Amino acid sequence: MTPLGDRRAHARLEVVGSLVGRLEWSEFVRALDISTTGALVESPVPMAPNSRQSLNLLIGGEAIVVEAHVRRLERRPRDNNQPAYLIGLEFASPPQRLVQWVENLSSGRAEGT
Repeated sequence: MTPLGDRRAHARLEVVGSLVGRLEWSEFVRALDISTTGALVESPVPMAPNSRQSLNLLIGGEAIVVEAHVRRLERRPRDNNQPAYLIGLEFASPPQRLVQWVENLSSGRAEGT
């Protein structure tokens, strides 16, 4: 097999010092438990402990974004030998709409479940 060679169209520049970057991707998770202060979710991929994550929740047709901190991570095998992870999340500042929905859910009055 012959190497493809350098196919870059533009020159690359050397970075001197530190350069801050951000990598994002979305993954669907299943909520197992939720409260006004956090949630327990099952995910096909792990999240770094103590990391900050953005959650996009769909409640009653309305998208709500909440920032959360990963407080617990536990690997759980599934029946099909694919790993699953239980992730405990603590909400940083839950929006009032989310707090209201969880309180209504606990009293049996929540819509959009």
